[in-house]
Amino acid sequence: MVSQYVFPSSRGLFRIVKHGHRWRSLVEAKEVARHDSAEAALDALLEAWPQARLPQTLSQWRYVAEAAYLPHARLARATNGIRVSGMDPSQPRVRRARRVWNRPNRDVTDHG
Repeated sequence: MVSQYVFPSSRGLFRIVKHGHRWRSLVEAKEVARHDSAEAALDALLEAWPQARLPQTLSQWRYVAEAAYLPHARLARATNGIRVSGMDPSQPRVRRARRVWNRPNRDVTDHG
């Protein structure tokens, strides 16, 4: 995952994504343009989508950091090859009933 600014709107999900040394402005999955700075990308989105009521400053957008800087993402990558004993990640989890099958339920009778 790359670092990006995100703002959900009734018009769609607006994102300003760092792409190498440039920034991309996106609406949903459609790229609007590429810019030299995040502020320039914000200005382009504000100009192109005035009806979306986007925040005027990047500090009002949600910032999602690059995954490499997040400790839990590094941990997930480091433990990706480790398998927990008794669990196969390709198999769906099975819920087991807590009731012991050889013990009758006190509230239910066998006869009607």
